[in-house]
Amino acid sequence: MELIKFGADHVENLVAQDPARLDRLPFGAILVDRSARVIKYNAYEAGLANRPASEVLGKNFFNDVAPCAKGHQFQGRFQQAIASGSINVMFEYAFDYKMNLAKVRVHMKSTSLDEGVWIFIKRI
Repeated sequence: MELIKFGADHVENLVAQDPARLDRLPFGAILVDRSARVIKYNAYEAGLANRPASEVLGKNFFNDVAPCAKGHQFQGRFQQAIASGSINVMFEYAFDYKMNLAKVRVHMKSTSLDEGVWIFIKRI
């Protein structure tokens, strides 16, 4: 069994090589486009957030999926990524929208903004 660690630099490449890996990741994974529209959303994240993929795909991450992520610490970093052209940052955050308070570690990264920004999420 393949073990892909949270924070690994190559997660998005492994998922691109084999899209079925997305739902085998042991942490949440969300791919959003430049406007923060959700393009991909894995099974782990669906369980963590208690929201099925059908409910979030195509929606704006900050307005419709996780409005509690608005603000400098989360959305601000996303906006900086769009402005600068790339991002690879890890930080801790506490989600509190439609679920109990969940403390998480977030790894936000992109290889190319044309391909989107990955948001990897792991409970801590």
